[in-house]
Amino acid sequence: MNIAIIDPPQHSPERSDPGGQLSQMLARYGVRPEVSVLSKTMPRVSDVLNRHASDTDADLLVMGAYSHSRFRESILGGATRNMLEYAERPLLLAH
Repeated sequence: MNIAIIDPPQHSPERSDPGGQLSQMLARYGVRPEVSVLSKTMPRVSDVLNRHASDTDADLLVMGAYSHSRFRESILGGATRNMLEYAERPLLLAH
């Protein structure tokens, strides 16, 4: 299992250990995930996620599904919408 975090916030409580809390929660259930902190080196987050999934030979992508206002998404798009359109492997979304 791999937890991918793209450009974590500089001033968040988890800045020294991105994904640490999620890793601890999963460890309670016997899952030992690897955390990958990725930079947004491509135009869309969905491109970075698809490339990382391909690099790690993932069978399934699981991600949170959040939406912004319709106006903002129509102008800027959104990672959730882009993943639904461009996912290269099975995708499980949770809100």
